[in-house]
Amino acid sequence: MKMKVLIIEDDSIVAMHIRETVVGHNHEVVGVAKSAQGALKLAEQTPLNLVISDINIDGEIDGIECCKMLQDTYHCSVILVSAYNDQTTLKNASTLDFTGYLIKPFREDELLTLLDLIVLRENDKNLYKRKKINDSYDYCPIHQTFYRNEEVIELTQKEKSFLEALIRANGAIVSYDHLSEMIWYGEEVSDEARRQLVYRLKHKLPDFPLKLVKGIGYKLEG
Repeated sequence: MKMKVLIIEDDSIVAMHIRETVVGHNHEVVGVAKSAQGALKLAEQTPLNLVISDINIDGEIDGIECCKMLQDTYHCSVILVSAYNDQTTLKNASTLDFTGYLIKPFREDELLTLLDLIVLRENDKNLYKRKKINDSYDYCPIHQTFYRNEEVIELTQKEKSFLEALIRANGAIVSYDHLSEMIWYGEEVSDEARRQLVYRLKHKLPDFPLKLVKGIGYKLEG
């Protein structure tokens, strides 16, 4: 997962260090702000997954309060950075749902560990999220469950594997050969067996956006 990261840091050297670490770990920095006002303005302009913020920043709103505002609006993860770990600072920080707290000067590997942790958490959350297929159908990847208007659709494993292959393709055509690999594990399968599987699916899932691309394979429409 490639995260979109907003950095809030008024020390340009520290900000550059964080930016280089984030980008070097194949994530995207959507902006660097020195104040809460600048951070909130940047957040309005671009999607973000993670905020890395110093606690003491320029302006009347500190990093903790700024991160609360960003979390409430954008539901992003937070890593706090500070030169202090006194009880007052930690108590203020405890009011925020943050993933990690880095003490300056921090090592690059400490930040990388937190980035990896957030990616794992986000991936886990995405597995449990339902994917909307159209107005009638949803799909939960972790449970391999399809819903029609909130009602669970009972499917065989082959039927589930067929639909999962199409969902992962994101609208691209899935070839007959690829479907054979996914469903019949590379065994030779007749056109009739494949047509029967599709026929059963269309019966179980009326109005499902399944389209035959003749001579090539299948895809999801829309």
